[in-house]
Amino acid sequence: MRNLKIYNVNVIIVAILALTILSCKENNTSKTEEKQDHHSEMGHKENHSGHDVEQTTEIKFKDAKTAEVFQHYIHIKTALVNTDVKEAKAGAQMLAKVTENAVFKLAVESILNTDDIEAQRKAFTEVTTQMETLLDGALSSGEVYKQYCPMAFDNTGGYWLSKEKEIRNPYFGDRMLKCGSVAKTIK
Repeated sequence: MRNLKIYNVNVIIVAILALTILSCKENNTSKTEEKQDHHSEMGHKENHSGHDVEQTTEIKFKDAKTAEVFQHYIHIKTALVNTDVKEAKAGAQMLAKVTENAVFKLAVESILNTDDIEAQRKAFTEVTTQMETLLDGALSSGEVYKQYCPMAFDNTGGYWLSKEKEIRNPYFGDRMLKCGSVAKTIK
């Protein structure tokens, strides 16, 4: 009887682990990190060795201010993907300077006011909400991808915006880099 209980517990543990692994579709064949110079064009990116990392369609905005805000948003997202507190703060500082929306600015300041990467990631959810509102009707060409990770924040889930379809999760960084999916395409 005791062996049957141990067997049942082991089966349940294996099933949970299998579901966790499958739900995020982790693909560890390539650990290429997303690197971005926040001053570069939003089209073609290169890694530090000069080799092409990925190709994205160029995103054009109806006004330069929105383009600048989005550029700094992507800077923060990339820093969080790379688990870089200092760089996330740098991007947040630049974003705080260019945004005029008080709620947006308050969300960005939450990233600036902490050295805790998890607190920065949590604050980034509100920054994402504000960024998505700003993007409504702001694109003249190209696509922005609203992405979602169901496992973020103790399985409550979290959204972020990206200029490429490939998942680079800012909420887990290299722990679960590719966990997530495209929830919506903003045109």
